[in-house]
Amino acid sequence: MLQVFGLVVLVATIVMAYRWGGRDERFAAGAFAIATFASRVLDAGNFQHVQISILVVDVVLFGALLVLALGSDRFWPIWAAAFQLVGTTVHVASMAENGDFAWAYAVGLIFWTYPVLISLMLGTWLEARYRRN
Repeated sequence: MLQVFGLVVLVATIVMAYRWGGRDERFAAGAFAIATFASRVLDAGNFQHVQISILVVDVVLFGALLVLALGSDRFWPIWAAAFQLVGTTVHVASMAENGDFAWAYAVGLIFWTYPVLISLMLGTWLEARYRRN
C-alpha cells in the first residue's frame, strides 16, 4: 500500500513538473524518474545489508541536484539537494551498523524521498505562480 502511495506521489510530482514547471523543475523530475527506475531495477529486495547499487544511484541523483542547485536562480534545488544528501548518508550510516537494521535502513531511505519530492512540488508551484504574473 505504501509503495502505491509513493508511486502516486512520484507520478503526480513528475506530471506537475512537466506540465507547469520550467527547465529546472523538468530536469529534476527527469533525474528523479531515472533514479527511481534505476533503483527499482537494481534493488536487491532486502535491506539486510547496504545496497551499494542503490547508494550509487542516490549519489548520482545528489550530484545532479547539486549541479542544478549551483546553476539555478531558484531556491528549491538547494533544499532538494540537501534532503537527497541526508537520504544518501543513511547508506553511509548503515555501513557502520552491525546489528539487524533492515527496518531502520528501509525507512530511512524511503523517508527522505518525500522531502525531495515536496521540494520539487513547491518549486513547480512557485514557478507556475511566477509565470502567471
